[in-house]
Amino acid sequence: MKIAITTPTGKVGSKLAQLLLDKGGHELTLLVRDAAKVSQFTGRGARAAVTDLENRDQVVAALKGADVAFLVSPPSFDAPDFRAFQNKIGDNFAAAVRENRLKRVVFLSSFGAQHKNGTGPIAGLHDIEQKLNAACKEVGGSVYHLRPAFFHENWFMNVASIKEQGAAYGPVKPETRLPMIATADIAKVACEVVLDGYWQGVKVRELLGPRDYSFAEAAKLIGESVGKPVNFVQVPAEQARQSMLSMGLGASITDKYIEMYAGLQNGTVVSEQGRNAQTTTPTPLEDFVKQALAPAIRG
Repeated sequence: MKIAITTPTGKVGSKLAQLLLDKGGHELTLLVRDAAKVSQFTGRGARAAVTDLENRDQVVAALKGADVAFLVSPPSFDAPDFRAFQNKIGDNFAAAVRENRLKRVVFLSSFGAQHKNGTGPIAGLHDIEQKLNAACKEVGGSVYHLRPAFFHENWFMNVASIKEQGAAYGPVKPETRLPMIATADIAKVACEVVLDGYWQGVKVRELLGPRDYSFAEAAKLIGESVGKPVNFVQVPAEQARQSMLSMGLGASITDKYIEMYAGLQNGTVVSEQGRNAQTTTPTPLEDFVKQALAPAIRG
């Protein structure tokens, strides 16, 4: 099978490439800006296609001949209009589907993508889902949207404040609960879906981890793992915004993140499928903290 993967250096794409190479028997094309960054994969037989996902012609060329494509819209921290950037990526993906008559697409979306607005960067993923649905329908193809929840790995952004102040900060109430998931589990599901040749039409599958956590509960278990109290502290939205801007994020994507956090608190960013055998994945936050986050905090 000829499989194309965008963002193969990302949290999910890199793990998916590793899984597929471990299984063997497939031709992998990795769409990447810098081929040197995937040398660990090309050294095992994958092919790097140097591609700027904002360049329509390059995306079309890179996906030519693929039996299935795993598509991810990357972040752009300095885009003047982040949703417009996402839509440009979506248009390029859709063009590649149409011009190559690509029959199978797996798209990494997000829980909450059922909504057109009010979800920050997730709304742009909603737009891309719609573009892929239309393109695949035109060529008689099929598309499978994976909608994972809040990544365990997002807690790495709080390592410095946990080390220095014993606290994680965010513009949401500590008691706000949401599903959390390990990216390794997302990659495993993506691998199964990519290699499954039987699904047809438009499929949507949320991935919700094993259970929901409140931000306060997550901070407490992080503290238990590192041996000191850790609290989650709600900050005003404008304070969170200024903090993101000071870290180098552009105004557009910063405003989208603030909107996303508001959506988490007001219930807009929420699962619509609920936890079941298809949406539940195995790795609890406790295991991730012990194996990955706590060592980073101690280090």
